Amino acid sequence: MNTIFKRVISGAAALGIAVSGLAIGVSTAYAADPATGSITINKSDTGQVDHSFDGWHLASLTNVTKDSAGKINGFLIDTDDHMARTIVAAMTSGQKDAYEKDANYYSDDPAVANPMGYLVEKVFKDDKSGKALSELTSPWGGDSSALRAFAESLSKELAKDDAPTADKTGDSALKTGENKELKQGLWFLKDVTTTDDTKGTNSIPIITPTTFDGADSWGTVTLKNTTPTIDKKLVDSKDNGTYTPNTQPDYAVGDDVYYELTSTVPVYTGYDIDSTMKDATKTRIFKINDTASKALTVSAGTVIESVKLTPAQGTAVTLVKDKDYTVTVAGYGDVNTPDTDAYKGGHVTTIDLGKYVNKAEGSKSATTADGILEGATVTVIVKAKLNKGALISNPGNLQKNPNKVDLEYSNRPEEVDHAHKVPGPEVPVYAYKFDILKTDKAGTIKLPGAKFTIKAVSGTSKHDGKYLGSYGKDGWSYLDSEPAVAATDGVFTTGTDGKINVSGLDAGTYEVHEIAPPDGYTAISLPKFQFTITPTVGDEDAGCKTITAVALSLAKGADERASLSQGGKTLNIWNAKNITELPRTGGAGLAMIVAVGALFIAASGIFALRARRKA
Repeated sequence: MNTIFKRVISGAAALGIAVSGLAIGVSTAYAADPATGSITINKSDTGQVDHSFDGWHLASLTNVTKDSAGKINGFLIDTDDHMARTIVAAMTSGQKDAYEKDANYYSDDPAVANPMGYLVEKVFKDDKSGKALSELTSPWGGDSSALRAFAESLSKELAKDDAPTADKTGDSALKTGENKELKQGLWFLKDVTTTDDTKGTNSIPIITPTTFDGADSWGTVTLKNTTPTIDKKLVDSKDNGTYTPNTQPDYAVGDDVYYELTSTVPVYTGYDIDSTMKDATKTRIFKINDTASKALTVSAGTVIESVKLTPAQGTAVTLVKDKDYTVTVAGYGDVNTPDTDAYKGGHVTTIDLGKYVNKAEGSKSATTADGILEGATVTVIVKAKLNKGALISNPGNLQKNPNKVDLEYSNRPEEVDHAHKVPGPEVPVYAYKFDILKTDKAGTIKLPGAKFTIKAVSGTSKHDGKYLGSYGKDGWSYLDSEPAVAATDGVFTTGTDGKINVSGLDAGTYEVHEIAPPDGYTAISLPKFQFTITPTVGDEDAGCKTITAVALSLAKGADERASLSQGGKTLNIWNAKNITELPRTGGAGLAMIVAVGALFIAASGIFALRARRKA
C-alpha cells in the first residue's frame, strides 16, 4: 500500500463538473470505499465481432468524498505496488524528471511511490479546459494527447518479458459487453482480438475507471474503431458529372465502363503515424485495390475519375491526386498464374490513400482544421474501357468478364505496417455477338458478296440511332448516317462461307439492311428488318447484377426472308434470283407488287406509244 498520497480535490472537482455538470457543494465524509466495480465495453457498431481485452489494474480510489448531491468531489489514488516501476518506465523523460522532483508522489520504493496519482493530477489534463482527469471520461483524446501517448508507451512496456502479468487474460479476459466484479479503480485494457479474423480494426489501448457511485459516466467505454468494408458497383455516367446505378451490365466493345468503389476511413486515433511516410513501421496503410480482367483496359492517367470523402455530417470533400492519394496500375499475377485464373492478363489499380491518413505535407488532412475525417465514406469512381479481349456471349453460351476489389488497411495500433485485407464483391460485365448467314431461297447455296449495314435502333445506350462503323483496335466506331455501298466503314460483306460475324455488341434492338445483293441475285426489294438482343437480368441490387441468359429475337412481322437458326445464334437471310422468288406478303411482297406494277406501267406506256406511231 502506498503511503504518500495526494488528495485530488481540485482534479476530482473538475471531473465532477465535467461528468455531471454540477458545481461542488458541501462535502460529505467518505464512507467505506467499494471493493469492486464494472466496465462496460460497447461496440462502435453492431456489425463488429466481439473483442477481447487483457486487463491490468493500475490503481484504486480511496477516501472518496461526495458533495450534498452525492457526486464525487475528492479521492486519493493508490497506485498498485507491482505496477509502479512499469508506470514510471512508460513516462516521457520530461514527465519522469518532474515526477521525481515532486515529493508528494515520488519515492524510489514501489510500495510508497504513487506515479499514477501524479499522472492523473499533473499530466492527464484536457488541453482546452485544463481540467484534471477529464481525458479519462473520454479516454481517446487526439493523436498527441498526453493520455494517448502514455497509453501507447505503457502498452509497449507491458509487452516486455519482465513486465507484470495481466490481471485479466485468457478465459478471464474482458469482453465487449458488461464486465462485472472487477477490482475498483483505474484499469489499462489492451485489445487482443485475433485481428485477421475480425471485421474491423483493433482498439487502441484504453485507460479507464470502473463504475463508482457518484460518477455517472465512469465505467463505460464505446470502442472508437471502425469496421471498414469495400463495395463495388457499376454506375452509368451522366453528362452533368453525376453517376447513377447501372441496371443492366452489358456494353459494346469500345464503351467506357464506370465503377463506384465505396469504403470508410478507418479510425486511426492513437495509431502510430509518419507524415513523411519514410518509416514503414509507423506509416498507416489504407489502400483500395481494383482488379480488372483482361477484358478491361485501364490507364494510370485516366482510370480514376474522382475520389471523395463524405462525413456523416458536413459536405463532401474531393481529394487531390498526388497530394492526398496516389494511383498505380500493375499487371495481375506472374508467369506462374494458371490459365484457369479469370484475371490472368488483367491489371490491378491501387488507389493508395496513405498520404491522407498519414497527414502528409500538402494533404487535406494536414492543411485543414478537420484533420483526418475518420469514419467518412470514401467514394472512388473508376473508369475502364471494354476491349477486344472481352469474352463474348451468345444464346447458349453466356460468358462474363469479372472484376473485383479489395481493401488493405492498418488494424493493429502498435503494428501499423500490418495490412489487414478485406475482399469486396466481384462485378461482371457482358457483351454479345451474332452471325449473319446469306443463302439462296432454298438455303442450300451460301452466297458471298452480299453487303449489309447495321443500325443501333434502341436500348443501346449512347449508340441509339447510329450505324456500326469499323471494329478497330479500340472496339466499335459509329456513324451518324447509313454508309454508301462503296464505303469501307460500316459496310459488312459476306465471305466465301456466306457469313458475317458481328461481335462485341451491347444489348438492344438493331436494324439489318441489305444494301447490295450477291452477284446473280435481284436488287429489287432487298431485305431490311429489326432484331433484338435480350438479356435476362438477375435480381441483385442495381450495380451488382448478373446476366443469367441471353436471346435473339426477330421483330414481329419481320421480313420472311430472315429467320433464326443455330439455337437462335444466327440470322439466316436468303436472296431472290428474280422477282418471282420475292415474298408475296409483308414489306417485301408490297415492294415486289410496286416493282412489278411499275414495270407493267412502263411496258404499257411503251406499247401505247408504238401503237400511236403505227396509227
